[in-house]
Amino acid sequence: MIVNLTATPYETTKKGDIKRMRHEGRIPAILYGHKEKSRSIFVEQRAFKKVLETLRQEAVTINLQIGEKEFLCVIKAIQHNPITDELFHIDFQHIHKKEKIKATIPIHIVGDAPGVEEGGILDQRLHEIVVKCLPADMPSRIEVDVSQLNLGDTIHLYDIDVPNTEFEMTKETPIVSVLVPRAVVAEAKPAAVEEGEEGVAVEGEGAEEAEEGKEGAVEKEGAKGKEGEKGKEGKK
Repeated sequence: MIVNLTATPYETTKKGDIKRMRHEGRIPAILYGHKEKSRSIFVEQRAFKKVLETLRQEAVTINLQIGEKEFLCVIKAIQHNPITDELFHIDFQHIHKKEKIKATIPIHIVGDAPGVEEGGILDQRLHEIVVKCLPADMPSRIEVDVSQLNLGDTIHLYDIDVPNTEFEMTKETPIVSVLVPRAVVAEAKPAAVEEGEEGVAVEGEGAEEAEEGKEGAVEKEGAKGKEGEKGKEGKK
């Protein structure tokens, strides 16, 4: 997207000119690029704030008009007053139509994902991306359609087609996914309790049998002992 903005050259002649300029609603700026001589300019704060509102939503290229000349530009830096957050200074870079430039492009999600309707969670991992292309090919935004995204599905950069544009990230980079939520439910297991109870009953029966076995062994030993006593008496 190209927006128009008017700028005015200025020269500081005495101390306090910059401060006075800001007080009057003007933002000091600089225009540079292609080994050209840098130009000190200012733009009207009200006009630039409109550009800034658009820039927050999508990437823009600026057609900067200075006098009778026009310069195709991108914004390279915006400085704010650290205390008042007032716009302090702007850097404009002059570009050429036949030269590729880098720009940060916002990613917008469109459509409704079926996986979300099934209880999934939409997880947007990438909100903007740096691209490289000619000014005429620069997209203002990249729209990612999630209307076919089911539970567990992911859209990667290689799924997105932006003509004549290079991404400054690997194509395997995920953009958006539908996560499958993990529900951890603590449930009682009556079957396990019943098995435990049966196990206890078996152990009880085994214990009784063991006791009976011990008693039988004692009785046998007692009988053998008595027979031994009788045998001794017979020998006598």
